[in-house]
Amino acid sequence: MVLSVGSVIAGYRIEEVLGAGGMGTVYRARHPSLPRSDALKVLSEQLSQDPQFRARFAREAELAATLDHPNVVTVYNRGETDGQLWIAMQYVAGSDADKEITQGRMTPARAVYIVGEVAKALDYAHRRHLLHRDVKPANFLLSHDDERVFLADFGIARALDETVGLTQTGMVMASVAYAAPEGLAGENIDHRADVYSLGCSLYRMLTGTSPFARSGGMAAVAAAHLTEAPPRPTTKVPGLPVAFDAVIAKAMAKNPNDRYRSAGELAAAAAHALNDTTGAVNAMSRPVSVTAPWPSSPTPPQPVYPPPITVQPIAPPRRWLPVAIVAAVALVAAVIVGIVVWKGDSTPIYAAQTLVHQHGETELTAEPRAVAALGPGDGDAVLSLGVQPVAVVAPGGVMPTWERQMITGDVRTLADAEAAVVAASKPDLIIDTGDIDDAEYRALSAVAPTVARMQNTAEWTWQNQLEWVARILGRTDKAKELLDQAAAEQTEIRAAHPAFDGKSVVVVFVADEGIEVATPDSPVGRYLRGLGFRYPQDSDPTATGPTRAVADPAELNATPTDVRIVVRTDKGAGNGSYNGLPQPFSAYRGATVIIDDPQVIAAMTTQGYAATRFLNAELVDALARYVR
Repeated sequence: MVLSVGSVIAGYRIEEVLGAGGMGTVYRARHPSLPRSDALKVLSEQLSQDPQFRARFAREAELAATLDHPNVVTVYNRGETDGQLWIAMQYVAGSDADKEITQGRMTPARAVYIVGEVAKALDYAHRRHLLHRDVKPANFLLSHDDERVFLADFGIARALDETVGLTQTGMVMASVAYAAPEGLAGENIDHRADVYSLGCSLYRMLTGTSPFARSGGMAAVAAAHLTEAPPRPTTKVPGLPVAFDAVIAKAMAKNPNDRYRSAGELAAAAAHALNDTTGAVNAMSRPVSVTAPWPSSPTPPQPVYPPPITVQPIAPPRRWLPVAIVAAVALVAAVIVGIVVWKGDSTPIYAAQTLVHQHGETELTAEPRAVAALGPGDGDAVLSLGVQPVAVVAPGGVMPTWERQMITGDVRTLADAEAAVVAASKPDLIIDTGDIDDAEYRALSAVAPTVARMQNTAEWTWQNQLEWVARILGRTDKAKELLDQAAAEQTEIRAAHPAFDGKSVVVVFVADEGIEVATPDSPVGRYLRGLGFRYPQDSDPTATGPTRAVADPAELNATPTDVRIVVRTDKGAGNGSYNGLPQPFSAYRGATVIIDDPQVIAAMTTQGYAATRFLNAELVDALARYVR
């Protein structure tokens, strides 16, 4: 269970939920005696009682505590309170590379700089015979203005000379999207597996997608790591210097001996590629074969500078490749099972069910494997529950940032829910909780079993939408976890911004076509009420739907409010400007907050768990600057 803001554990007072994963939850917590906040990772109650996972948690703290480097997150303390294990670490105020990618703020120059800083941390750890084993952008923590870059989560690190360990559990923890082929095949790994993962991370930061993103789940991604040539970043982003193609090819070479000898060498090659205008790779990047899976015989150890590390041979013969693929797929299957165990999730095998909804009944006899999420907020719900859909409908056919960041495979983004277009994605289940008529429902049902909005819904909020979609997918426990997290975040925001409480607010949409006001029960109206604002009842009691039209802008000032949020999509919008707004907007005496960022606007007009978290990150600070 997620701890609420204000709770105390081992003297640490919880200030904020930073994130949750398979191992437990990470909080920002006030230190018991020092004037600072730490990052406190609390192992889940189920895992705290499991001897195997207790051993892993203890190793995480012990290994990480031996690292002392300006680019490595520092471990301060660990312990156990009321049967739950915890570890206190350095708190980095800022962002991480994964968030910056999904927010569209990553540039090639920034990516190269981040890789250079992360490489320093990796080479330091490798000199101490420690592997990271989970190198990925989400673990690259960035302080404000990128003044410092930290590599987080050395919890999967393992001494190179350790002969008895938790290899399978380590694979459960690793991210398949960034995993080296030798690790996926169950072979011995060394520091060059981290170099491979750093190359995958560089590719993601340059292109915005992971190297082998595709449909088919983790097994398909693992097979691609084993068999396919490294992708060219210039194929995704033609404007990149072509020299990056060779850098990625070498960093992600199938044969570990063909990769860069250290993370620092990879970082240096990336820096040269950034400034390369000829398309040639720096001389330090010798040509490599990107198609040979592994050498056919053991190769002598290669040094890592500085100082040398003895490299164990990684050399299954080429004829063993099919066996390696089968092993990798089996290992990935074990990963999936392991993740369920790690989350303490006791969800049973999918049970056959008959779902009663607004357009009749739909019988589901097996867990859906190819879901099309078509209604407003359905994609958010499906992705937040951890399911990769085959198709999602998004306004204009453009997936919003908060959904795109959850995509790991090949998902079709559709502009509308036309049955013929949906059929091309070959779904085995269609979820459409939008306002569809009987004819539209019948057309979709001819493509695949279709579930519409549940019956007898007095108020269709993102919370009951998430619960309904979770029931369809057999993930009700996950929905409860997400709802608990969302409630905790809302409580934390209200505690941090008491000035919001009781302030009256209204949201006005300004477009070239006219002016509208959001109603109290619109998605943004409900969101603002959840933060403590008071949203006045609409002056037109007959108004239905999320907005109502305003014929005369002067009407807006008839009902005084403390705050007015002006959402601009008109041709005069940009940079938070008043330019082009009708005169009554200048006559308003309350606090005016102008929103013209398309992604924030999209989140305000939709609903969902991920959309709400996006608003928490992007809108709350803007409100706090004006509401005091």
